[in-house]
Amino acid sequence: MRITILADTHMPRMAKVWPAALLPHLEQADHIIHAGDLQDSRVLDSLASFAPVTAVSGNIDSPELIDTLPKKQLLTFHGVKVGVIHGHGKGKTTEQRAKAAFEDEHIDLLIFGHSHIPIHKEEADLVLFNPGSPTDKRRQEQFSFGELIVQEDGTWYLKHIFYKDKKG
Repeated sequence: MRITILADTHMPRMAKVWPAALLPHLEQADHIIHAGDLQDSRVLDSLASFAPVTAVSGNIDSPELIDTLPKKQLLTFHGVKVGVIHGHGKGKTTEQRAKAAFEDEHIDLLIFGHSHIPIHKEEADLVLFNPGSPTDKRRQEQFSFGELIVQEDGTWYLKHIFYKDKKG
């Protein structure tokens, strides 16, 4: 399975169309995960035209999305357990809030957003992953998103995809 991982797209404010570097990954995706701050329900509809989508609400999402999308999701792909949350809130860091939301679950991979800062690290038996943003890099050097490949035997590979220009 090829899974494209997004967060913090903030569309249409930060982009009117999907970045050229992201499009081929959306077109080849078997599944898309969005870790919140889509901003507009049309973004969810657009993603669903490429592949099935699992999304969570973020703090900048429209009232419609906040009412429709859960705050967190638990998924399993060929035995790999994945937790998804945006990570906003008060107190602690984004990463700490994300981990706390799944402290009673055994997951292999925790995907979160909110900070727009790409993170890929392992703590004990948990991999933490923030894809960054494909449209709003803020103070980051490049735009980014993630790709998760899960084999039928449960082995998996995760990486960031970085690019400098969201238009071309």
